[in-house]
Amino acid sequence: MVILPHETEVLTPDGERLFVRHYESQTDPADRTLLISHGASEHGERYRHIAEFFAGQGWNVVVGDHRGHGRSTGVPTHVRSFGHYARDLELIRSHFGLAPKATAVLGHSMGGLVAIRHAQMFPQATAGLVLVSPLLRVKVPIPRRTLALGRVLSIVAPRTRFRSRVDPSTTTRCPDALNRRLNDGLMHGSVTARWFYAMRSGLHLAWKAAHKITSPILILQAGLDEIVDPKAPELWLKRVPSSDAFFQCFPDHFHELLNEPDWPETAALISNWLQQRIPPAGNDLELAGAESLAI
Repeated sequence: MVILPHETEVLTPDGERLFVRHYESQTDPADRTLLISHGASEHGERYRHIAEFFAGQGWNVVVGDHRGHGRSTGVPTHVRSFGHYARDLELIRSHFGLAPKATAVLGHSMGGLVAIRHAQMFPQATAGLVLVSPLLRVKVPIPRRTLALGRVLSIVAPRTRFRSRVDPSTTTRCPDALNRRLNDGLMHGSVTARWFYAMRSGLHLAWKAAHKITSPILILQAGLDEIVDPKAPELWLKRVPSSDAFFQCFPDHFHELLNEPDWPETAALISNWLQQRIPPAGNDLELAGAESLAI
């Protein structure tokens, strides 16, 4: 199913233009929305298949390009603070008038860290959080010398660029998805020194303020992840006080779960989890009755 999204730009207070795609539900007019936060160096168009899947499941889907990514403005893969990404996500939610009780956020990798910071900074803005191989600790090895040099440059020359150490072949086992990645002209192959240390600061805050997240949360983690630490999400989740939290590891999968060969099964798992927490309007009584029978 090919769905042509509506495209718009959202202006930030500091003058950046965020490129946003809006996919409408392909079933009944939807009153619920999935807001997607993409990973580092990529962009929202890479989630077209996921957006189309959820539009077919009765969701409106909103996918923006983070500042400095894709078709949004800004210095490529550069940010002073990860708080900018989180505030941009909230700005997009507000721009579309998305009702908090009918909105869920799905974040992948760096987008998962952004989604976490958004949930911590705006705890009443959404009703559910889905994290897919979230960035909670970096696994890609970085030499100490590079770290030391980067720290200095992040202050004196923050836009100095460092080539990404991510090996594309470790992102997915799907040849077609890997080929699309390698031939994607909107992908970036480097980050700035300031971006890296802003990311590290964002990680510190994600762990320090984990107690601020009380909404339902689902974490899906790739077991063969070579980009983020696959052990970190489960450890982080122990600090989250949400009474509705679920973690699942996919032991034989690579980092990009939503681009793995069996991504439809993963998307269906997410859909089923969300369906129980944000049902379409009119299904509340039906769901309550089913839960009563289950008891």
